[in-house]
Amino acid sequence: MKKAQAQFEHKKFADQRAAFNSAMEKIIGLGHDPKDYIHHFPAFTGTLTLARVLSLYEAYKNTLGIAGHIAEVGVYKGAGSLLFAKLVQIFEPHSLTLVHGFDWFKGAQTTDEEKYVDNGECREDYNRVIKLIKLQNFDNIIHIHNLDVTQSLGHFFAENSHLQFKLIFLDCGIYEVVKASLRHFWPRLTPGGIILFDQFNHEFAPGETRAIKEMLPDVPIKTFPHGWMPTAYIVKARSPQYEFAGKTSQDTSSLKA
Repeated sequence: MKKAQAQFEHKKFADQRAAFNSAMEKIIGLGHDPKDYIHHFPAFTGTLTLARVLSLYEAYKNTLGIAGHIAEVGVYKGAGSLLFAKLVQIFEPHSLTLVHGFDWFKGAQTTDEEKYVDNGECREDYNRVIKLIKLQNFDNIIHIHNLDVTQSLGHFFAENSHLQFKLIFLDCGIYEVVKASLRHFWPRLTPGGIILFDQFNHEFAPGETRAIKEMLPDVPIKTFPHGWMPTAYIVKARSPQYEFAGKTSQDTSSLKA
């Protein structure tokens, strides 16, 4: 069945997409060396894509000095995980910060909520992502976990209970995936750390908004004024009181499971 036509958020930039997609075909026809697309990418990439990169960069910069790793749920072609790994290499060359990517590499398993997304959309080959990472020598920083987040994330953290995160990027959009991610990642997000949502308040992923409202009903949600996606983020509140002598400090933001 053909997916529905977007009506609201996605239409805001429809004119820009149409103009850029038309120009992109002509740009490709100019005969540049393929290496130019990598070394001189600002000359070719669109404004919306660049805005997305800047949002991820800004979020990362705001977590410098906070303890923990970086996680991405929804790896797809590896752009997010590789961007974060390269930022770690530039800004934290001697830290232990790692990037953990989680995906089942089968694409979106849509429900009746996702009217604008095809089943299997955003599917990528796991081995190609791994090869892309290894070719750039980032396999010491990036660890890709091929698993079903809704079924296996609890077991993963039971086996790796030490893992703590300072930045989490949920680029998945499906209700059950977002809900499971919040249940397991939120307690492991260091206070002061950031969790990013790719499609909060967006018609493409109503399940994402529903899961966030259920799991974090009273937490302030912010957005990037300059960027379109990710659409929102939360900074985990720091506790105003710290208890020691074996007691755990209480975070001011609660999570409903």
